[in-house]
Amino acid sequence: MTPDDVRRTPCRVISETMREAYFRDGGICVQGLIGPDWLSRLRAGVARLVERGRSITRPDAVFDLEPDHSPEAPRLRRVSSPCDQEPVFWELLTEGPLGDLAADLLGPDVKFYQAKINFKWARGGAEVQWHQDQPFFPHTNHAVATFGVYLEDCGPDQGPLRILPGSHAGPIYSHYDANGVWRGALTEADAATLDLSRIAEFTGPAGSVTVHNYLTVHGSRRNLSDLGRPLLLYVLSAADAMPYTAQPLKSRYEQRIIRGQPARMAHHEPGRFRLPPDWSGGYRSIFASQQGEEEGSAPAMM
Repeated sequence: MTPDDVRRTPCRVISETMREAYFRDGGICVQGLIGPDWLSRLRAGVARLVERGRSITRPDAVFDLEPDHSPEAPRLRRVSSPCDQEPVFWELLTEGPLGDLAADLLGPDVKFYQAKINFKWARGGAEVQWHQDQPFFPHTNHAVATFGVYLEDCGPDQGPLRILPGSHAGPIYSHYDANGVWRGALTEADAATLDLSRIAEFTGPAGSVTVHNYLTVHGSRRNLSDLGRPLLLYVLSAADAMPYTAQPLKSRYEQRIIRGQPARMAHHEPGRFRLPPDWSGGYRSIFASQQGEEEGSAPAMM
């Protein structure tokens, strides 16, 4: 699905101008898309997951933990595949406005790839270094995007999503280091070439939705405020975009159609794309990769 293909379908929840901004910049923030009723239900689902996390002492396939996590003061770093843990997270896609937003940006036929919740707790929530999503899960075409729902108000101090506008039209960077070890981030040399004066920072009230194409360079600063920044993330694609590699975050909903119909043909972009490590056995999180906690756990594919 190309932008011209998408333009043939009228927008459902955003303006044509905002859709064009997404195609131009590789990312947008839709303020207040998710209403208070949905937010109340989503927060309740998060609270139940945090309560479950109290009893977790080591990271597993669902829960990734901050180093100072404890039963008395649970600090989850990530919950993987929340749709499989609490029904409300899947219902937001199928019954709420998020699926319509995806159709506005990816075309009328949209499917699910993966989901997670990144917490970024108050007073020290982890930084996310500059990276692209495509090197983690390359697809046959680039109609793939990550949709982030701010479950609480997110200002500059909470470490909001930052993107480099227009970077989706540039190179796909290697996320391996010089020794061939997967790091999940741009190398220092590549990061030094970025024009950081052009950064766009996506702040917004609870219920705002950030969207970035999987080629867009993005990241976020640490959260040093007194307020947490839980972010519900969905990776969705056009139905005709097929993943090249195994899904690292297992879900019974993978490849499920959430709007429109299944594809009858796959759309392939030309080019050669570097593959990530073999994650057929799963992986923990981008935080673990970027901080070297999984070094040696997966072979490099160059």
